[in-house]
Amino acid sequence: MKKKVLLFGLVAGMGSLALSSYHSGAAANGQYDCTGAETAATGSFAGNPTGCTNGGCHGVGTAASTAVTTSIELDSAGVATTHYKGGMTYTVKLMGSTTGSNTYYGFQMNALKGTASAASNADAGTWGTTGLPANTQVTAPTAGTQLTCVEQTRAIAASTLPLSFTWTAPATGTGSISLWAVLNFVNHNGSADAGDLWNTTMSVIAEWPASTGVAEVATADLKVFPNPTVDVLNIDMTAGNCTVTVFDLNGRLVASGDRTTNGQTLSINTASWATGVYQVVVASGADRKVVSVVKK
Repeated sequence: MKKKVLLFGLVAGMGSLALSSYHSGAAANGQYDCTGAETAATGSFAGNPTGCTNGGCHGVGTAASTAVTTSIELDSAGVATTHYKGGMTYTVKLMGSTTGSNTYYGFQMNALKGTASAASNADAGTWGTTGLPANTQVTAPTAGTQLTCVEQTRAIAASTLPLSFTWTAPATGTGSISLWAVLNFVNHNGSADAGDLWNTTMSVIAEWPASTGVAEVATADLKVFPNPTVDVLNIDMTAGNCTVTVFDLNGRLVASGDRTTNGQTLSINTASWATGVYQVVVASGADRKVVSVVKK
């Protein structure tokens, strides 16, 4: 088996000659989605594996390795968030590391409507196809996948993580979605052996309730401080009156207030808030901005 079959020669019953080119992405070669998002699929899509457990990939026959850590983060202008607003464009970051002696990796990532694999699975939102990181591609659903897959086009040097991709959220009313990924670090020695280590990750992203009015991220004319906050949170805009509403990550309203004098700083008592992350939404006329705040 050639070592260039980095991650995604993942179809049972296929010959090694067919598998030898899957280093350029399993989905791009008509094969499986290996993230786990399609493991419950039925019909012609049945049998999609979780991770590197089918013939032809490095790490085949082995379990996920604790030596590999991987995670997916949804960002809004550099601010991590666990919620999306319908139709808004975000950055999705794939992160990972290994304690093994691995010098290259391959991956797959996708976005699923809902929070668990089902008999029939559908893409949540759309992936940007321009400005991609080096040696990566976006592959539309194929004979082997129901979902669009983001994956490698060739073995990627391990030092290039994290990877960042553009993703536009689905329409308002879609509900919770989930991001899935598999990451396989390989030692590049020409063999599929114990030095090739993989793991998977999945992150649930809830939809912001329509009542939040979150449409844009914070810009330079908005200052929310201190962040993290303990007892008080100050909100200041350089111009204009504004209305401030604060939501927890379940979309519940926890505080609100108005700044009616230009140049005034609005202060909100945060002493009773539970520890965690909150979304501060500032509205001024038709302009709405949001910033994440941590309560310690």
